Amino acid sequence: MLPNFLIIGAQKSGTSWLHAMLRQHPDVFMPEEELHFFDKRQHFSRGVAWYEAYFAEAGGRTAVGEKTPDYLWANGQGVEGHLPEVHRNLHAVVPHAKLIVVLRNPVERAVSAVLHLLRTRRVSPRHSLDDLLVGEARHLVRGHGVIEYGFYSDQIDAYLELFDRDRMLVLIFEEDVRREPESTLRRVCGFLGVDPEFPFVQAGLGVNVARRSRLGLLGDYYLPALGLLWRGADALLPPYRPTPGDAALRELHALYAEPNERLFGWLGRRITAWEPPR
Repeated sequence: MLPNFLIIGAQKSGTSWLHAMLRQHPDVFMPEEELHFFDKRQHFSRGVAWYEAYFAEAGGRTAVGEKTPDYLWANGQGVEGHLPEVHRNLHAVVPHAKLIVVLRNPVERAVSAVLHLLRTRRVSPRHSLDDLLVGEARHLVRGHGVIEYGFYSDQIDAYLELFDRDRMLVLIFEEDVRREPESTLRRVCGFLGVDPEFPFVQAGLGVNVARRSRLGLLGDYYLPALGLLWRGADALLPPYRPTPGDAALRELHALYAEPNERLFGWLGRRITAWEPPR
């Protein structure tokens, strides 16, 4: 059995929350983990049978799907085995699947993505957010699509070359997930053809909320063998929550201004939460 829907992205935009909610529904089957079949060379090379095995226990459920937010980066030239034509790989295997896209302010998404790279030891915490986003260290995160991923209109256009518009549901993190989670879940259920009145539990709670201290991040990066010690530091010290400077934020907002306008035109509405501060 192959999935009939996929949550394809975006990273750091509430896809883990949506995945956790949908797994509660009795008419929905989703594996617990992200499969990274269509976007990772080492998995895609294993073939469709490897992928199908993850859905063997779906039974007669109406909606069978998976969540891998890296799929949205359709033409990304990334590191760690990322394939450059994810949308074509996906269409070749599940051409009739429904696609769910959750989008977040691309500036905030980029900041969150860098923090994720810090937490997962991809880059050293000695670098500032400003340098990693727009400064001299930005080459260290380029292969992870930190900036490129946020050109949402480009990613969606790539998928619409292959999938009909009515097979794609686009949600906005700030307006749909954060502000109206219950009605958004009913909308998703309607899109998937399952009971929209199912009583989801704790729909308003966050998922994947990380709490790391700066000492813990530095220790994990340079002395990972002492992981238990750094987790103890995380429990005792205040969480490390850096924010970019005003100049970096202005540069990011300017970078995304034109792509955002194209997205707003396609959506037929503006997203005021994405506008730069006055």
